[in-house]
Amino acid sequence: MAVAHDTPLLSIRGLSKAFGPVQAVNNVNLDIYSGEVVGLVGDNAAGKSTFLSLLTGYNQRDAGEIFYKGEPKQVASPRASRNLLKIEMVYQNLSLAPDLTVWQNMFLGEEKTKGRWFNNRSAMIADADRVLSELNARARASDLVGTLSGGEQQLVAIGRALLFDRELIIMDEPTAAISVAKISDVLKLILQLKERGKSVILVSHRLEDILTVADRIVVFSHGAVKTILTNQNLDITDLVKEMFEPRGAAK
Repeated sequence: MAVAHDTPLLSIRGLSKAFGPVQAVNNVNLDIYSGEVVGLVGDNAAGKSTFLSLLTGYNQRDAGEIFYKGEPKQVASPRASRNLLKIEMVYQNLSLAPDLTVWQNMFLGEEKTKGRWFNNRSAMIADADRVLSELNARARASDLVGTLSGGEQQLVAIGRALLFDRELIIMDEPTAAISVAKISDVLKLILQLKERGKSVILVSHRLEDILTVADRIVVFSHGAVKTILTNQNLDITDLVKEMFEPRGAAK
């Protein structure tokens, strides 16, 4: 289990967001510490996706504060989320360009340059290959992403986070688009990220994946945090009960 430090990597206080009459996120408070894996679970429309969109800057909060290592931050865009909060989001569909090479995908929008005008292609290829090697990937920087397996594409998306030294990696359904045989590889990779001091938020409908790697599990319901569980001696039945049993129901 991760050890809680005095100052969380990320602190969320009173985070709220409404779309018209629908309160999608309602007064969420959560601390995330360095080197821990946090599972995020809940029924469909529980508010998970909107909550993550506020962290990553794709939507703007109506109320609340976000602190990075104790300092308040304004997250006005995805670029601000990456630069100010050190967050990288790895989406279920991976958001990769299949007709571009691995290195072009990894540096897309954050290219290294020579002087003011020219891309430093050789430096980007070298850095991409270094990170791929660290991840034990079969892919090389010059490979076209569209030729890679789903598992290898996952590594490309995660490699981007390591290239730019992101500290919190959000993984949205990372095992949904890969074969069953490759699921264990993704879970091992999450634990490797933790060993490197990275924090991971894992969103998955595969509750067994959450139970395998998470230190704590946050249960969302109706846009709010229903409960936060320490992952000790929990099983799928426990999680399902927390997800769907009405608050205050008789035990």
